[in-house]
Amino acid sequence: MKKQNSKDIQSRVHDDAPVYASREALEEARLKEAINRTDTEKFRLFTRMMRIGMMLKKAKITHHPQ
Repeated sequence: MKKQNSKDIQSRVHDDAPVYASREALEEARLKEAINRTDTEKFRLFTRMMRIGMMLKKAKITHHPQ
């Protein structure tokens, strides 16, 4: 199997992603996208975040020394 370097993988993953000049431009683009979402999409995203939050709250992290 041919080994792929990380540069090739990154270039394929981000080929269609737009490049923003600053963080503010990225945040503005995300806000514009969020404004156009339907109420149903917003509700589903909200409930998904709630489920993830509950899952993380219940998580127990333990350390096993070797």
